[in-house]
Amino acid sequence: MLWAYNLTNVNTDFYPRPVKLEDVQNVQALYQRSRRYFDIIAAEIPNQFDVSRELESALGDARRYLELYFKDNSPEPFGYLDLKFDYPQSGDATINLLLIAQDAQSSGFGSKIVQNLEQRLNEGTFAPRRVRRLLAGIYGENPGAVKFWERLGYHFAVDARPVLAWYAKELVPSNLEISR
Repeated sequence: MLWAYNLTNVNTDFYPRPVKLEDVQNVQALYQRSRRYFDIIAAEIPNQFDVSRELESALGDARRYLELYFKDNSPEPFGYLDLKFDYPQSGDATINLLLIAQDAQSSGFGSKIVQNLEQRLNEGTFAPRRVRRLLAGIYGENPGAVKFWERLGYHFAVDARPVLAWYAKELVPSNLEISR
């Protein structure tokens, strides 16, 4: 595996785990608990066969990384991250999907996951190379997602509407000092 995750300096009430091909049922069950997202993007919830193909494709791409998020000792994930490195440009990482189950939304988990991801990317212990900019893809008309990303300091970066808009944030490695 190319990436490591170090949560020693991060105060969280969840833990991430890399997705494996055997997680098809976990991912599909999370999709079932996230109907609102699929309504927003006007798509059917993928069945297990489609999820299996999706995971095979993602896990076979060396630039992609997938994580499931679990609360404490719960066997059922509440969140899912699909991240792609060096996309759309070298030095970028793009969040293709950050999905929080409807019953876990508005609990701060999404913000904590993003802040945790930013910290791991800034520390340089997570990615195989330096990530200078983190982007988030927002599909369809999703004002809630726009508000979420803007609240975390992301700004509108790329317009591919009506299908997709990208929001971005420059990252600063924790080992560099910022001069004012």
